[in-house]
Amino acid sequence: MIPKIVGVVGAGQMGSGIAQVLAEAGLGVLLYDAAPRQIQKGIETIRRRLEKAVASNEIPKGQMQSTVDRVIGVKGLKEFCDAEFIIEAVVEDEGEKKILFEGLGDIASPSTILASNTSSIPITELAAVARHPEKVIGFHFMNPPFLMPGLEIVRGLLTSDATFVAAHELARHLGRQVVVSKDRAGFVVNRMLMPMINEAVMLVGEGTASIEDIDRGGVACLNHPMGPLALSDTIGNDTTHHILSVMQKEHGERFRPAPLLTRLVEAGMFGRKSSAGFYEWQGNLIQRVNPRVLEFKNAG
Repeated sequence: MIPKIVGVVGAGQMGSGIAQVLAEAGLGVLLYDAAPRQIQKGIETIRRRLEKAVASNEIPKGQMQSTVDRVIGVKGLKEFCDAEFIIEAVVEDEGEKKILFEGLGDIASPSTILASNTSSIPITELAAVARHPEKVIGFHFMNPPFLMPGLEIVRGLLTSDATFVAAHELARHLGRQVVVSKDRAGFVVNRMLMPMINEAVMLVGEGTASIEDIDRGGVACLNHPMGPLALSDTIGNDTTHHILSVMQKEHGERFRPAPLLTRLVEAGMFGRKSSAGFYEWQGNLIQRVNPRVLEFKNAG
C-alpha cells in the first residue's frame, strides 16, 4: 500500500531532492529540518528546479504548482504523527541519525516505516535504538534524487518482510530502479564508487596526472557524466571521507581515505557546498582547478 503522507527529515541537498521526487509522484510531503530557515530554502529550491522544467517545456506550469503545494514545511517532528513513511536525510553521522531514530520512536505510529537515506552506515546499527526495529530499512536515493533513477533498499537484520515489501512498492511507485543490498557498510553502490574516487585522489597526491586529466579520463574514457574528483566535490569531500571511514572500519585498510582527501577536509575544502575543493565553484559551476590543492600535494 502506497503511503499518502511521507515525512522527510532534513531539507538540504538530498532532503529537498527526495521531497521533490515524492511530491512529483502525487504524495503529500511533510518536510522538517533542525534549522528552520533551511525548510523554506529547501522548498524554494524545489520551486526553482521546477520553474526551469516549465521554462524548457518539460512540465506544464500547473503541474509545477501542484507539486510544490504538496510539500509542507513543519516546525517540529511531532507533526510527523500522521506520516506513514518517514525518510531521514540528515548529515551522514551515525550519532545524529541514532538520536533521530530514537526520538521518532516517541512520535511515529507503531505501523510507520522509518527509512534511512544513509549511504554507508549499517541499518542494523540504526535500528538498534528504534522502538520498532522491524520497521527500519535503508532507502538510499542517489544524488541528485530528482535526476538519478536508482535507489538502494537495504534490509537490516531485524527488518520485517512487510517493511521490505512496502519499501519496494513505494520505490516502484516513485519510478526508481531498485538495487537490493545486504546490510554491509557502503552497501553496493558506494562499495564500487568510493574506491574509484579514493584512487583518483591518490593519483593527484602522487602526481601521476593533473586534476583535469584524471577527470577527463573518467568522462572521455569511462563514459561517466563527470570525473571522480568533480563528483567528490559535488557529493562533498567531507561526506566522501566519512563514507570511506565507515567502510574502512568494517572492511579494512583498502578503504582508508587518501591522505590528500583528509587534508582537504581538515582545511574545510568540502567542494561545491563550501565553494572550494578540488575545484573552485560558483554555485553549481566549476570555475577552475583549486590551486591550493597543489600546495597540499606538494607539502605532503
